Amino acid sequence: MRHKLQLIALIAITSILSSCGGGAEIDLFPVSNDGEDFQYVDREGKIVINPQFAEASLFRDGLALVLTSGEEKKYGYITEDGKYAITPQYIAATGFSEGLAWGVTENSPPSAINKKGEIQFTLQEAEAVRNFKDGLAAFLIITQGEGSENEKWGFVNKKGEVVINPQFSYANNFSDGLCAVENDDGKWGFIDKDGKIVINYQFTNIDKSYCRFKNGRCVVELNGKSGVIDTEGKYIINPQFDGMIADGDLFMVEQGGKLGWSDTDGKLIIN
Repeated sequence: MRHKLQLIALIAITSILSSCGGGAEIDLFPVSNDGEDFQYVDREGKIVINPQFAEASLFRDGLALVLTSGEEKKYGYITEDGKYAITPQYIAATGFSEGLAWGVTENSPPSAINKKGEIQFTLQEAEAVRNFKDGLAAFLIITQGEGSENEKWGFVNKKGEVVINPQFSYANNFSDGLCAVENDDGKWGFIDKDGKIVINYQFTNIDKSYCRFKNGRCVVELNGKSGVIDTEGKYIINPQFDGMIADGDLFMVEQGGKLGWSDTDGKLIIN
């Protein structure tokens, strides 16, 4: 089986800095010089953890996911003093989120682990998993059809119970109690935590990286134009822009190849 984990272990410093406004303050940053091993520096650029990792992530829940150097590379987790809290043993892993992470050892399915490295449960048939958000984690099941593979996403809770059976062609993460999902026709809608469709399938070309609710608003796309809906699926900003991304309390918008910013009502405040 091709057990995969969706994670971003290598993050450009510009992307790290741009994410600092949305959650806990970040004190240490993984950086690499000219493709050499990763090290961690503080906000003044002082080296806090010496170069030694082939890959390194931001600290989440007090731990950072790192990949050892050398021929037998393995993932493990370090504390902010550079010591291993969970020894390198995984061929694939995610960072921690809501107290849990996913790890895969050789020839084994994904297992949810706590910050002591203790296995909480294992998803025997999962081919891909993502971090827990709002208490649920998306997982992928692949079955063999007539000459093709059938991919379906479902959700599991922190007890390892499948609470939403695999049925979606794709699924994002939950936020504000809702999650964007795709049907077999390539249309997107939103489900609640019971797996019930609460905003009908209608949207197209959803940006999988940004399509999630925040403060009751979510950017969606319909027929090539982006707008913003509320949690009932009603448009707050009608689809009118070539592209939109939530940017704090504003929206960065694209129109005619140019970028600007709008307020939460869609009014341009920076052309």
